[in-house]
Amino acid sequence: MLTAEISNLNTMIKNYFKIAWRNLMKNKTFSFINIFGLTIGLASFLLIALYVFDELTFDRFHKDADNIYRVIESGKTPEGKETKIAATAFQISEKGKDVLPDLKDVARITALGRRNISTLENTHVFYEDFWIANPGLLTLFDFKLLQGNRNTALSAPNSVIVTEETAEKLFGTTNVVGKVIKVDQDSVPFKITGVLQNFPDNSHLAFNICFSESSMTDPGFKQFVNADWDSNSFPTYLKLSEKSDPHAVEAGISQLVASNKKSNTNTKSNFLLQPLKNIHFYSSDIEGNLSENGNITYIYVFIIIAFFVLLIACINYMNLTTARFAKRAKEIAVRKVAGASRKSLTGQFLSEAFLVTVIALLLALIIVKMLLPSFNLFTDKQLTLGLQTDFRIWFGIAFIIVFVGIISGIYPALFQSRLRPLVLLKGKVNIGKGNLSLRRSLVVFQFTISIVMIIATMVVYLQMQYVNKKDMGFNKEQLLVIDINSGNVRRSAETIKTELTKLSNVKDVALSSRVPGEWKDIPKIKVKHEKIANSEGSDMYFLGADDQFLETYQIKLANGRNFIKGSLADSNSVLINETAAKQLGITEPSEQQIQISAEQPFAPKIIGIVKDFNFKSLREPVSPMVIGFKNNPIQSIDYFTVRVSTDQVSKTLPAMEAIIHNIDQNHLFEYHFLDKQWNLFYRQDQIREKIFLIVAMLTIVIACLGLFGLATYTAEQRIKEIGIRKVLGASVSSIVSMLSKDFLKLVLIAALVAFPVSWWAMHKWLQDFAYHIDISWWIFAIAGGLATFISLITISFQSIKAALSNPVKNLRTE
Repeated sequence: MLTAEISNLNTMIKNYFKIAWRNLMKNKTFSFINIFGLTIGLASFLLIALYVFDELTFDRFHKDADNIYRVIESGKTPEGKETKIAATAFQISEKGKDVLPDLKDVARITALGRRNISTLENTHVFYEDFWIANPGLLTLFDFKLLQGNRNTALSAPNSVIVTEETAEKLFGTTNVVGKVIKVDQDSVPFKITGVLQNFPDNSHLAFNICFSESSMTDPGFKQFVNADWDSNSFPTYLKLSEKSDPHAVEAGISQLVASNKKSNTNTKSNFLLQPLKNIHFYSSDIEGNLSENGNITYIYVFIIIAFFVLLIACINYMNLTTARFAKRAKEIAVRKVAGASRKSLTGQFLSEAFLVTVIALLLALIIVKMLLPSFNLFTDKQLTLGLQTDFRIWFGIAFIIVFVGIISGIYPALFQSRLRPLVLLKGKVNIGKGNLSLRRSLVVFQFTISIVMIIATMVVYLQMQYVNKKDMGFNKEQLLVIDINSGNVRRSAETIKTELTKLSNVKDVALSSRVPGEWKDIPKIKVKHEKIANSEGSDMYFLGADDQFLETYQIKLANGRNFIKGSLADSNSVLINETAAKQLGITEPSEQQIQISAEQPFAPKIIGIVKDFNFKSLREPVSPMVIGFKNNPIQSIDYFTVRVSTDQVSKTLPAMEAIIHNIDQNHLFEYHFLDKQWNLFYRQDQIREKIFLIVAMLTIVIACLGLFGLATYTAEQRIKEIGIRKVLGASVSSIVSMLSKDFLKLVLIAALVAFPVSWWAMHKWLQDFAYHIDISWWIFAIAGGLATFISLITISFQSIKAALSNPVKNLRTE
């Protein structure tokens, strides 16, 4: 009995899909529009879903991710300013593992500048960040070790682990365990003890080469770490027992530090444990992050956009299926008279929706596979869609098939299957106001989303244009920044600078410790002055520069004087920006003395005030800045900045490299253009701008397909009315106007809904920038006008076709 029922069910399902296929082939135009709309919607959804999934799984591939935490030092200055730093003192993790029973493992890592890395044969030379870590890096985290012993690879002195990419770069193979490499400033070579698989793209922690912490045998380093209870030099990670209370561990760490910390400071601090899973999205208020932070708000926005695009495509199927209903009325009536139940008819219509969905999904998967390389390049991701893709993605795709099939087909199925055969055979189907209202509401919804996306695209574009064109207080165009990577070059910097200025294509050359738009940390200092009540001083940024810095960057001097070339006295002089001058209460520079907290006592005199210039992203307001002369005790010179004529850069670069190589043959010539470096600040915003633009275009296209379906449906329902009007003398233009105005009302209603929603959303987004545009009324006018124009073209096509039809033919059956 059960076997017979299963056989009947299989036969029925096969019959459903056979009839569904025939209907697709019979109505090729409508089938193409349905499949095209769903394909666009599904492809867009899949690409956004892959991006969102990658972001949401950041750092979650470690098996004990739920029990891994990063130690954060949280403090409050006497002025009430809250600070959070993602690095702690050495002894916190070193002693903590002995006195805190809940700690199962500890990982500690830090970078000590950049070093020249090479093989013994010196065939491959390049600069890499010099990371050091304790053995816990490999035992606490689950980064895949392709070669070597996870428990011992970072234990012995002069041992090092490398990634696949670095191994290939050094030796042309990944089979490198046992081989040795050289590091400048170290006479003893390092032995490779492990090869890591290249880090996943969605890991906040990544490096190319990492040395064992025990390799640091320098007495100064050992003396520092043995007494280090108050620095913020070591990003630290803890693995807790499953039943541990993180808050109890936080209290234990704070108590441990308080009982050992010797430095006198008015800044009160305590320690927090940040879950590993929260680092990517919830670290914007934390200093010292090892990677770029994500923004959970944008992820929510992308999720909503993805579902809206998919929902718009589903709405199209409903509208277009209903538009074709009049042509299928007699078919449905005959099937009902022949004994078909409402359940079987519903099954038939749902099977058609599922068939269209499956076809659209297959096409969408092909499109996604084709677009992924470009999409990855565009988003800086490593997304894949294949057999190696996370199984959750494929479960999601299976769910989407069911979801889209049901959402697309349920309304047409229930609506068409409930009508009585007699009504269908007479062709007197009367669509109630409720049904018409629902379908019109869906069109309003479609165009609301489309207009919101148009406005979002325009606002993001205008803000990016504003960012690119805003006067930042210096001129970043035509500035070439050259790294100083050796002591020889640093000591001969003035000689090199003189030779660079002799090149015909070079206008100005400056030396500085950091540059505006710096990707490295710009050091912070404490500045004390008689007009600052706080005994610790005020937080300010510090920059070392020479006498040509202001001229090369075209920074204006507001008051006082610049540094004097070759002046020994100016080694004890500084410039400050206007913001710093306000904090210090200084209006005229007259060699007022300030105290700067540093490793060496530094009490310089203020000789000038420079106009404020943005040395960080425009998301942040200008901060107080102290510019010391190049010979200062805080930070040494690290860059040449050259203002060049860009028409012959290809000829100038080799000449620059030759000048530096005359001083140091082994120096690697590294450079970048400053304007390109600044663009990296807004890379994610540029990605969002393009995503919004593409989605806006797609939503408009899909919405217009839905509008086309509704216009087709209305024209078919009113075809005899149109015939009578034409017989009575109505013009084509009056009929087109009659058919179009109702639809234009829908677009106008959508605009009225979209305007406040988009204003609120984009106003919130602009608050991320300290400097931003105002949202003008004309943005809404253009967005509404564009949507209206596009919809008018869509409606007019069907309206003109109906208005030009032969009234005699339309009235023949009356």
